[in-house]
Amino acid sequence: MFDILIIAVQVVGLYLLADLVGGIFHWAEDTLGDVDDPIWGKVFVQPNQTHHDRPADMMKIHWLKNNIPILSFTALVLIVAYFADAMSWQLLVFAAFGGFNQQAHRFTHAPRHRLPKIIKRLQKIGVLQNAPHHWKHHIDPHVTHYCVLTPWLNPWLDKLGFWRGLERIFVPLFGAPRRPDLQTKSWYRD
Repeated sequence: MFDILIIAVQVVGLYLLADLVGGIFHWAEDTLGDVDDPIWGKVFVQPNQTHHDRPADMMKIHWLKNNIPILSFTALVLIVAYFADAMSWQLLVFAAFGGFNQQAHRFTHAPRHRLPKIIKRLQKIGVLQNAPHHWKHHIDPHVTHYCVLTPWLNPWLDKLGFWRGLERIFVPLFGAPRRPDLQTKSWYRD
């Protein structure tokens, strides 16, 4: 019985970790770099900027095209782990949750009547993030609620100033040309 409890706690922890890692990546997409950056700009910044300008357009993109970047990265991590003899059930569970991040985000933009019943139920009981929670991120200037998998982490991370801490560390290193709200900070680097 105790083993089942330990596994359940690990699974919940991995779910939250996948949400946190996805949120950090989302924060980086929103904050760092510019559309003109060779790889980062074209693959992540431009689509993300378009998404903030026209959030509903996400549903016009085929679900596979929308999910392929995160699924490809997840597959690469698993391949490397396999050949490095570092595969574990925890890594597989984390990869499954992490690979689902973008699809969970997509569900928050889908018309409710088009969602599968299981997704509606998971959103209703708070296992998956729902549209009203996610919409808080789409309010200008788009600087809160970066996690898209669950509704659990955003209130805490926002209250603790987690995202402002990341800005303080990484913006002086990489710049944030799309974030005019940061350009008045003494530590800002363009």
